[in-house]
Amino acid sequence: MKLGFVGYGAQAQENLIPCCRTLGGIEIAAICDRDEAQRAIASRNYDADIIFDDYQEMIMEADLDAIIVACYPKEHFEVATFAMDHRLPVFVEKPPAPSSLHLEKMIELAGQSGVTTGVGMNFRFASVTRQLRAVSEGQIDCITLRHFCNKPTAPFWNQANLLQSFLYSQSIHSLDFLIDLCGPVRDVAVTANNSTRRILMTVMLRFSSGASASLITSNTSPHFVFDFDAIAMGKRHVSSSSLWQLEVSEVGKVYNQAETKKWTDAWAPSPLDSGFVRSGYAGQMIEFLTAVREQREASISFKSLRETYGCMDKIEESLRADQQVLARRAS
Repeated sequence: MKLGFVGYGAQAQENLIPCCRTLGGIEIAAICDRDEAQRAIASRNYDADIIFDDYQEMIMEADLDAIIVACYPKEHFEVATFAMDHRLPVFVEKPPAPSSLHLEKMIELAGQSGVTTGVGMNFRFASVTRQLRAVSEGQIDCITLRHFCNKPTAPFWNQANLLQSFLYSQSIHSLDFLIDLCGPVRDVAVTANNSTRRILMTVMLRFSSGASASLITSNTSPHFVFDFDAIAMGKRHVSSSSLWQLEVSEVGKVYNQAETKKWTDAWAPSPLDSGFVRSGYAGQMIEFLTAVREQREASISFKSLRETYGCMDKIEESLRADQQVLARRAS
């Protein structure tokens, strides 16, 4: 399968291309980057004949089965639109689009062209996520997720403000993780203590399934934290730290013919698993490439992000309304 890559930055070099090369049956057939320095790095690792500085030229000239795009959200939209116009399957890194309006246009074009699309939502395929689905048997009652990081501290990707940048670069991970587990969102409530450089936010979600979730998130941690506690089936407490291992406790379960308290089952990924399997990169790429081969819609299609983008919009709207109320009170 011949793949072309648009954007030869850290994500492509460290995760996407190495992951694809572990899958077998994959040829790195073309690489495109507008930056001359990045193209020089690519030329040292690959045949110079497959290096391009224009993605349109790459798509028109290279004989590709699909392209993988890892740029800025605006470029994701532009490249994906051009690819779909030329009936070429396209996978983009998150965030796939700079706004919900752009995402809706991408969804519409995907439907019209009939090509397979995908978004890099690797947390859906992480080993811990798969085990959480298994031990919860698809019946999560409530979940608390703590997602902390140290960036962004200023607007980027041409977003209007820090909140937008944080939602599109960080919260998209946690919100999509919760939505993928619990289904469509019924309503959203949010409280925040944000500033020009700081995000401190608690988001409460209720789902159509009856499940509920709380997301506690900020950009004030010196390192990345992604921990959760879930109650499943009304009796199982499932917890995880840093998406690494699971601990499961269950009301009424007897361990080793002893008392029902103080014991917990634990699961950890095999040390033989590759990092791409544990982190979900392998799973997301297998799903997309298999869907391309089978000429079907992938579970990580552009359309699958509609609910996540809608949730981010609701958070923005809620906080904007709160700010307007505070401004009126102050005046």
